[in-house]
Amino acid sequence: MKATVLQRVARAAMLVLVAIMLFLFFSNDFGLVDIHKSSIVVAVGVDAEEDGYSVTAQAAVPTPAQGEGSAAYTRVTGKGATVAEALDDINAKTGFYPKLTFCNLVILGESCKNYDLFTVLDYFYRNDYIPLTALVGMCGGSAKDLLGKQPADGSMTSSAIQRAMSEELKNSANCSTVNLKLIAQSHGSASEAAYMPYISAEEGAEGGSTTVASGGKGAKGGGEQKSGSAEFTCGQTAAFTGGRFAGILTREQAVALNLVQNVTRLAVINAQYGGDNYTVGLKSVSCRASVDAGGDVPALKVRLRALANVQSADAAPSAEGSANTHLVKEEVLRAAEDIIKERMASLVGFCRQNDCDLFYAKKLLYQHNYDKYVLFKEDLLSVMTEDFDIQIKSVR
Repeated sequence: MKATVLQRVARAAMLVLVAIMLFLFFSNDFGLVDIHKSSIVVAVGVDAEEDGYSVTAQAAVPTPAQGEGSAAYTRVTGKGATVAEALDDINAKTGFYPKLTFCNLVILGESCKNYDLFTVLDYFYRNDYIPLTALVGMCGGSAKDLLGKQPADGSMTSSAIQRAMSEELKNSANCSTVNLKLIAQSHGSASEAAYMPYISAEEGAEGGSTTVASGGKGAKGGGEQKSGSAEFTCGQTAAFTGGRFAGILTREQAVALNLVQNVTRLAVINAQYGGDNYTVGLKSVSCRASVDAGGDVPALKVRLRALANVQSADAAPSAEGSANTHLVKEEVLRAAEDIIKERMASLVGFCRQNDCDLFYAKKLLYQHNYDKYVLFKEDLLSVMTEDFDIQIKSVR
């Protein structure tokens, strides 16, 4: 009898719950984007001008569901004294207010290097909707032009650029991937240094359009046709100090920075020995920077440990049946160590020349020896010594 009563109560509660859910479903949108009033921005490009900013949004614009695709992607540019006003200009031109909830990419044009970084990015930190996980990068030339290039694989420009800034490339030391949150944290430290990928577009085959349907086919009508296609790479890195643009790291300097600042799962180094090229894969990479304040002047110490195997070699190809072809000769290991030391030294030279603390030596000194930080904070980069402890062993 008691079980029957409980079953009846359970059924009644279930019916009430279903009724409540149906009521909520038909009376509330749960914060979903109203596609009749909004366009979904997937990427934003910012270019600085003499009288303000030019902002280009790559957006998914709602279209009738009867068509082949339910959304078309297009570029719209607005201008204003601030980034917020430029986005409002986009609203006035299109009738759709640009929602930034799904914006995962912010691109700064080359003209932004003449302005304070956080003045340019101010809107994105104040906006409650754009995620702080949105990727940030700088490009040569105009961000508007970059977003107008058609990827060689026919995908969306924003998607192709995000693939060039992916976590996989970050973990292989090939890209200095950062987001809005990481940039603010880096700048807010005692070092006041920040960096971001420098995006390049290599022109490729003919074809492409700046407007495509969500199903992957070109959207007809109103789409600006653009000949040529591009492949996007982020091998170089843009550096900033105190919000001021400091310069562009070479690919070699960027690899050194990525080894120090990121978790590296597999990095590839090309070394030469006996006139032959050996491409060495570095695994189980452990690399960190520290500052030793025990001497008269602080010393920057970079310690790297890694295991290596041969990825490819000019000498003794594996197809010839050589034993242990994955093992690396001691001479090749030493050559790879020397290459990493050269790249680390080159990065230190860049930091000194541009007063840009990308090793975050001031931050480390501030955290672990504040007295020495107060003493050397003004000229630390110019007076500190450096010691690179690089050890690479062959995989057994």
